[in-house]
Amino acid sequence: MNLTNIKYLYDLMDKESFTFFTVYDNKNSPMRDQGNENYTVQDAKEDLEQFLQYNSGVFRVEFRRAKNNGPATKNYSFTIDNLKSDREPITGLGNFDGGGTMDYMSIINSKDEKIEKLQSEMFANMMAAMSKQHELQMEAMKTELSKDKGNDGLITAAMGALSGMFGAGNNIALSGFDTMELPPIETTKKITEPMVDDNRQKINNAVVRLMKSDQNFASHISKLADLADESPLIYNMAISKLDAL
Repeated sequence: MNLTNIKYLYDLMDKESFTFFTVYDNKNSPMRDQGNENYTVQDAKEDLEQFLQYNSGVFRVEFRRAKNNGPATKNYSFTIDNLKSDREPITGLGNFDGGGTMDYMSIINSKDEKIEKLQSEMFANMMAAMSKQHELQMEAMKTELSKDKGNDGLITAAMGALSGMFGAGNNIALSGFDTMELPPIETTKKITEPMVDDNRQKINNAVVRLMKSDQNFASHISKLADLADESPLIYNMAISKLDAL
């Protein structure tokens, strides 16, 4: 069985001014009969295109010059395979290369560029969201630590390290901490004034000691916090090992 390229049908309709046609299925049953006398060639082409857009399979298309298809009507019959034929909307007819095939590589490259652009935008949005989250965490920490008036010098030092941790990234300045001594806690305050919370005092002392011993403290504590957020199971296992020491 010989098959006709769908594009040839549209070219033939233009050349011969065909507006009347009938589409038959593989059992020779009519599926679409175009008999509107007011149709232009473009209207008929769009009618056929719409049929092929919503129906697939092997069809026989008969063109005729008369509205009614009678025994004496001269028909021009063509068989098409709507599953295998390369076609595009009527508005783009003729945009084929010399071999009659579409430039698929240009379409693929265009899609790759769009995907790459979307990935870049997603990464930028993700980094902006992480930065905003760190800002909010920093503000919350500042608010909480500002309530403690019993050890201002220690809090200031700890806040300096934490600011680098949640701020510009890996360029964290630690100069000066290697010679820093713990500021003495005032003992002349009235007994009625609340003392520094024991747990907070332990945290403050541990932060300063780690900053003196570990030059990469900010990076390490950040990774530990990320682990607690993203992999609680692994974080708990690490804490269990620390508790066992």
